[in-house]
Amino acid sequence: MTTPQTPYVRALGQLAQLWAGALLAASAWAAGIPEEGYLLEAEAWRSEVAGAPSADWPVDGWYRLSLADRNVEVRKAQPSHPDDADPDNSFYVRVPGARLKEGLRPKYRFSHLILQPAIGKQYELMLGKTPFSLAVESNAEGTHYRIGYGGETYHYPLGLPAAATLVHAVADLDGDAMPDFLVEVGDELVLLLSTRATPGTNLPSARLVAMGGC
Repeated sequence: MTTPQTPYVRALGQLAQLWAGALLAASAWAAGIPEEGYLLEAEAWRSEVAGAPSADWPVDGWYRLSLADRNVEVRKAQPSHPDDADPDNSFYVRVPGARLKEGLRPKYRFSHLILQPAIGKQYELMLGKTPFSLAVESNAEGTHYRIGYGGETYHYPLGLPAAATLVHAVADLDGDAMPDFLVEVGDELVLLLSTRATPGTNLPSARLVAMGGC
């Protein structure tokens, strides 16, 4: 049973995440790692980007990701011409310089719809004909994803120590035959694109942008 946190404790945790994110972003910038993108829930995208366009949001390069049991539907999205409605479990994403492959992209099918990976366990899996590995580690420095494919290893520091984590989808979203990941760490959803990764330490390709209150 989880003990409810006081607002003060929650605020400290959020502040620590902001500091950690800022330090990682600074080191990533110095190393020339590409900037992160935007990931928005469908309702937020409609109200903040399509419903009331402003200079705060770019209008090009958006895609809608709609998660189903067997696939992820990828569609280009234009704020000036939004679709009438969004399927359940849809998100909008924009990653600078990244192109996604439109259509139904097959997902890796876990025994359950969402995988809750065990800390310290390495999963050896196949997406189509592409083998890949996945491991989640947690130590004093935080919670980390280690992903392997194509003979390389990609490391993502994604949260505070012992943060709960879920894998919502593994699919080839950018059309390079390598797996891409939509994962949740703590209370944050992040997208990890293979075409935006380099061997070693990486930032997420996009983080879910929280809109409104706390």
